[in-house]
Amino acid sequence: MKNRYNSFSSFLKEKFSGIKVRKIPVNAGFQCPNKNGDISNKGCIFCDAYGSGPIRSFRLSIREQIENYIRKHKGDKFIAYYQAHSNTYAQLGELEEKYRIIFDYEDIVGFFIGTRPDSIKDEVYPLLDRINNKTYLTIELGLQSIHEKSLIFLNRNHTYEKFLETFFKLKKMDVDVLVHLIVGIPGESREDMKATVREMNRIKPAGVKFHLLHALKNTYLNELYGRGEIPLMEMDDYIETIVELVGGLDPDIVIHRLTGERDKEIFVAPQWALNKNKVINSINKRMEELDLFQGKYY
Repeated sequence: MKNRYNSFSSFLKEKFSGIKVRKIPVNAGFQCPNKNGDISNKGCIFCDAYGSGPIRSFRLSIREQIENYIRKHKGDKFIAYYQAHSNTYAQLGELEEKYRIIFDYEDIVGFFIGTRPDSIKDEVYPLLDRINNKTYLTIELGLQSIHEKSLIFLNRNHTYEKFLETFFKLKKMDVDVLVHLIVGIPGESREDMKATVREMNRIKPAGVKFHLLHALKNTYLNELYGRGEIPLMEMDDYIETIVELVGGLDPDIVIHRLTGERDKEIFVAPQWALNKNKVINSINKRMEELDLFQGKYY
């Protein structure tokens, strides 16, 4: 373990025999049912206009985004990451057409697909199975919390039961599933967050991403924050919480992210989160001080 936890960078080095592998963030042009009216037109309260996808390349074609990124990092290998909005939310033909693009690039060695647990139709699973047999596939499922009160507050508009249904369908196909979790949801105690981690230990996803709840421009979360109706975590509290969560997490689960990260152009608060290196270094330092490592309390 590097930095006392099972990091994504260490995982990649082991899986690809030390070859440098980078993720290419891609807006593949998909929508989200929680924003276009199929489920809701409000979206998750934290979601920005770019659907958590790339900002500077947002209007480029899939091929332009991929080729521009590869051109800047010649000699490396890549994972294409369809990141913006819900990347399984389309008709099967459109999904096949857009997924097929990644196989035109010999330096792409993996495919990550970000989506919602309620946005994979039954006919899409065979397609994902075929892709999983051709390259290294990971489905990134947004969950954020196992607690119903938190899902309602975030306007997720799906249940934890629905998440489990989708999760186990993918796991049965031997597809790696990466679960997104938010730390600092108003109304959640540290014990609530630890309960979410214990549930991850039970279901055993391939990986997790910890995101700090943060306010972005033109989101309902920012409206609530601006009116003083919700708090956002202070850095010291976040660090203490994260080290406890990591200490309780099954060491076989890869940690892909320890904090939230977004472009300065749309970031509002908390400002300390913009210094990602400082946050990560502080987490590592605190784990050293406590002689803590991933799974110590597992």
